[in-house]
Amino acid sequence: MNRSFFVIGGAALIAAAGLVYGAGRLAMPFQHPDRFVWHSRAELVSDLENGKLVRQTLILGDSQSMSGLRPDLFGPEYGKVYNLGLPSAQPEALLSLLPALEKQRPSLIIVNISPYSLYRTEVYNAFLGYYRSEFIGLHWPNPLRRPYLYGESAGEALGTVFAGLKLYHANSALRNMATDESFSLMVSPGPFPGLGYAKPSGKSLSTPPDVWKKLQGLKSKNELLGQILAATQGFWTWRDFRMPPTSCHSEELRPLPATVVFKERPEAMQAWKDFLRQATQYSDRVVVVSIPFSPAWHETVDRILPSSKLSQSVHSIVDEIPGGIEYIAGPTDYENEDFYDWNHLDYCGAERYTRFLTEALSGQKK
Repeated sequence: MNRSFFVIGGAALIAAAGLVYGAGRLAMPFQHPDRFVWHSRAELVSDLENGKLVRQTLILGDSQSMSGLRPDLFGPEYGKVYNLGLPSAQPEALLSLLPALEKQRPSLIIVNISPYSLYRTEVYNAFLGYYRSEFIGLHWPNPLRRPYLYGESAGEALGTVFAGLKLYHANSALRNMATDESFSLMVSPGPFPGLGYAKPSGKSLSTPPDVWKKLQGLKSKNELLGQILAATQGFWTWRDFRMPPTSCHSEELRPLPATVVFKERPEAMQAWKDFLRQATQYSDRVVVVSIPFSPAWHETVDRILPSSKLSQSVHSIVDEIPGGIEYIAGPTDYENEDFYDWNHLDYCGAERYTRFLTEALSGQKK
């Protein structure tokens, strides 16, 4: 083989990658809404890191944070506030924010530690998908220290690299259009290395009219979601697409399915400690919180994961941080009526919790 063969082959690969990347950019409006949130947050983190955006108070954590704390209710003493909560987020995602925190040096960082970010549940699998496609490329983690972020096999790791290079957006949009009837978190990436789709058992593929309908539905949802995030400084009652987001939820909550499982994940504990140790170097004040869950959630989970054990886990993290970190435990007097679903406060519940937290912050500051 002569040199020209490799030159032509290399140029063809670069061109093909460029086409796939371009198709992925065009496919962004048709992503799962949670993935759209991750994508918009990644762009915002980049703006924070390069100084295009400045915020004095940042709210971090998972969708509980995103749905539980309203920036509009913080007083002027907190400066400009932004809620950077991420659906299904794990502490490893927050490590990607450290360069932005170093640049911003915010006066206050509020971080929610939920049981879903301490233990391995179905939420962890959703996190890996979003993180690998939207966040891992912000600052590639050390594969020797945290190899699990890349995958458990060479094929999965290769797929993660491609995803981190934004070469799978078009593929994930196609899977949504073809198979994801209910915007489920559980759409699988398909065979090596992440190509294809997961066909629902007993269901045929969507017909062209169905695909067109889904295209328009996904685009409309994400356009509305972008408006909500812009209007609320990042706050969003998870899966509530009402605009303006000023109404509360009143449907009855049923008990959480008994199939929920919480498995030990030591890597999460270590990642939390690593993040908080460094975050304290970049902010005058770091406060860890535990946003409350609904009574319906506790009816099931307390038998599997006692609240006392969860509290001990959070304290074991906070107590190891040099210099100390404030911890404000969540109130326990909330009712199902304060929640949009099992895990997430509704608009009025978020108002109640935000006012509780700002009062607690003022009291501790004094």
